[in-house]
Amino acid sequence: MRVTSEVLPWWAGLTGLWVLTLSTPSLPEIVAAGVAAVPCAFAARAARRAVGGAWRPRARWARWPLAVPGTAVRESVRAVAEVVRHPRAGRFDTASLPDEPGAVQDARAACAAVVVGSTPGTMVVATPPGDRELVVHRLLDGGSRVLDEVRR
Repeated sequence: MRVTSEVLPWWAGLTGLWVLTLSTPSLPEIVAAGVAAVPCAFAARAARRAVGGAWRPRARWARWPLAVPGTAVRESVRAVAEVVRHPRAGRFDTASLPDEPGAVQDARAACAAVVVGSTPGTMVVATPPGDRELVVHRLLDGGSRVLDEVRR
């Protein structure tokens, strides 16, 4: 049962990701997505076990991606303008995360890295082991709604 409870969400997420890349989804493409996602889901589980990960994600983190579309559009416009004006724009910064038990902290850092990396203005470059922070590269000054979400 434990294998299923881990592999099934990976399979659903990977299948969904494939389908999102299709301009006109058809039944054969959706079936191909589902079939291709099976070994990838098992590989994701094996990779987590290989690194000794014991993630405990929280359901409330599912709201983080809701901040991505609006933030991505705003940051895309601002990033293009910033890079045109200042080709060497950007700086390294840290984003503090709440203090949580080990497995929850590891899951938060991993999930936050994916969500934060989905926007053009910020990317995670490191998650120091044992630290409650992410090392990020910020292209833009000012706040980021996505970073605000993962810090809560």
